[in-house]
Amino acid sequence: MRLYQRSLILIAVTFFYSYVALSQDQPIGYWRSLLPYNASVGIAANGSNIFVITEQALFTMQTNSFNPQPLTYSKVSGMSDVGMKSVAYDNATSTAVLVYINGNVDLFKDKENTFYNLPDFKTKSISGTKSVSKVFAENGKAFISTSIGIIVVNLTEKEVKETYQFIKNSQTLAVNDFKRSGHYYYAVTTAGIYRADTGNQQLQNFQVWQVIDTIPTLLNVAAVNNDVYFSDQKSVYTLMNDTLHFIYQTPSTDSPYITSIDGGLEKLIISEFKPNVFKGDIKLLDVNGTVTDSFTQYIGAPMQSVQLPDSSIWLADNYTGTEKVLPNGAISRTPHGPSKVGCYDILASNKEVWVAHGGYDDELFLNVSQGGVSKYNDDAWKYYKQFSFPGIGNMDAFVALAHNKNTGDMYMGSFQNGLFVLHPDETSEVIYSPFDTSKIYFGDNQRQIAGLGLDKTGNLWVTTAGSFHQLYAKTENGWNKFYVPGNINGGPMVIDDNGVVWFVALPNGGVVVYDAGGTIEDASDDVYYRYTTGVGSGNLPSNRVYCIARDHSNSIWVGTDNGIGIISNCGAANPCDGQIPIVQYDKFAGYLFAGSSVRTIAVDGGNRKWVGTDDGVWLLSSDAQKIIYRFTVENSPMPSNHVKKISIDDVTGDVYIGTEEGLVSYRSTATEGGTSNQNVEIFPNPVKSDYTGTIAIKGLVANADVRITDIAGHLVFKTKAYGGQAVWNGLDYTGHRPQSGVYLVLATSSDGSQTYSGKIVFVQ
Repeated sequence: MRLYQRSLILIAVTFFYSYVALSQDQPIGYWRSLLPYNASVGIAANGSNIFVITEQALFTMQTNSFNPQPLTYSKVSGMSDVGMKSVAYDNATSTAVLVYINGNVDLFKDKENTFYNLPDFKTKSISGTKSVSKVFAENGKAFISTSIGIIVVNLTEKEVKETYQFIKNSQTLAVNDFKRSGHYYYAVTTAGIYRADTGNQQLQNFQVWQVIDTIPTLLNVAAVNNDVYFSDQKSVYTLMNDTLHFIYQTPSTDSPYITSIDGGLEKLIISEFKPNVFKGDIKLLDVNGTVTDSFTQYIGAPMQSVQLPDSSIWLADNYTGTEKVLPNGAISRTPHGPSKVGCYDILASNKEVWVAHGGYDDELFLNVSQGGVSKYNDDAWKYYKQFSFPGIGNMDAFVALAHNKNTGDMYMGSFQNGLFVLHPDETSEVIYSPFDTSKIYFGDNQRQIAGLGLDKTGNLWVTTAGSFHQLYAKTENGWNKFYVPGNINGGPMVIDDNGVVWFVALPNGGVVVYDAGGTIEDASDDVYYRYTTGVGSGNLPSNRVYCIARDHSNSIWVGTDNGIGIISNCGAANPCDGQIPIVQYDKFAGYLFAGSSVRTIAVDGGNRKWVGTDDGVWLLSSDAQKIIYRFTVENSPMPSNHVKKISIDDVTGDVYIGTEEGLVSYRSTATEGGTSNQNVEIFPNPVKSDYTGTIAIKGLVANADVRITDIAGHLVFKTKAYGGQAVWNGLDYTGHRPQSGVYLVLATSSDGSQTYSGKIVFVQ
């Protein structure tokens, strides 16, 4: 028996594909998915192509290519849902069947790049639990194992054909797996194995199904030629003379368990995971129970395997995405993406995106993600996490990011063990000792950083949770500590235009404003105030505050578990009550997001507010009097309505929305306005006859007046920029598309000091 050891070199040979590069300009309203592909849960093949699923996305790859490039798909490109559970491929109809944990089904035609949704089981009302286990497909049919039996889909007609139900003691049995071997279908249920002839026309009649064995713990079934195998988490059995025979037991070392058994060309493929050491084993087993070959992963969690006609074995791995087993190791062929799905903090600026994958819940319990921080730049991802970036050591659970644009230093705050500083030359340092030991995390000498910010002079401000001092500041002379009484914890922060620090008092202490009076080293003139609920105490809608933001008018927006409060023209020395705005929505008016948890607020170049809640994303006008957009999983490619963080790239107008199921971006209408009209871009230009989207004019002075005229000077359209970007629907005042020709774009600042003239061409 040969033992293959996977080399760490696989990290250097990953491949990346995306439909649209970040560096390319995109139209207003364009969505993009930025999802991880390294946590695969299933794999299928059609002979030369593999189809790999994560919970959030699908990727495909031609395995017989010299340099295979994975193609990625998500809700942006046509999928209907997230939370995938299983995948199978039917060669008869060239269809990949994608099954979601909620019962939703997508049929993907890889030759046409199209998706067709079958939501029948998802929307079906049933008594008891509704769940999905696996899918098997062949000869134009898909057989979905569910909590109510086998749902049979006709892949040619794209419809549910029938249901096979298994009954014991008047109870419907859940089915864990289903396969064909020879002339029989085998169903693994929670009460044992059932078998029926494939040619029987009465498969909906439970009486035609024969009981083979009553073992209730079996989870998987696989077929190799005419041999059929079954397994639970520890043992493998085969069927001989209609009797189940034990043939394999997982070893005792490292406590592995079986994640899947799959039929290879001549042998059974067993996938095992060792959670204690984060390793996986792939074993080839013959009908006698002899392991004829094996492969051990250096790091891995194999979930499923396929063997192609060329005898190559491909793995869906929950740590590395997908791997091809080779005689001297394995090669990862996984599309590049962020290291983890979590998005607790996002920092987007000038086409560069940083994502912190740690987190903590409402009661400050730590989420150790082992995802570190991911950086997206120049169409590539880079990771700063354990085992992949040497300087980071064992740091994890990053929840806060800040970037010093003058020095180029990136600051990453861990809710577990201190501050990581990444310098522009990729050297780094860990800052640990200035911060007090935490009282929340029950470890040795833990420092829990919750917020980071830089003031206009470049001083770094840090908040911590669970320590005596909640606020710290680093000047060129060193570190300074600040204490606010009240048994509160420091949380997310912002720094206003006057250099005053505002931070959330976790978990339910309202908001603290701390004014150092411009003299950080001299505490004698410091003033602080804590804003809470109640008239005369700050008038916040709730003391449980999740987020805080500063807008372009220097107002502080506070997001709570009961909506939004706005603090304007006051601070620590001159406290006042916040305002709880009333907004009109449909025919009703009410307090802004009353009763809703507001998790994040971001301000775009037009001073509009992007609000992330547990029920989607809302775009508000600058004064919060109007709802402009609302995005949810039902009307957009967002993977989840539970939004954790929103960050806006002021240069491109891209709005990055981090949800609990991953990251997407939306090209918005507003960018940050400048002080002059420089590097103005018009997109698209020329405007072709088949283009019906929005035309963007960006790089303008803030809130510029913009006019479109024909060559003779006749006015075609007039608008005002959102921050530094104006938008036009491409129609004149009569609602018609302008005739082919050259049109002038004229922009002027509000005081007339800055002007711009350009051209835009319409072509037939």
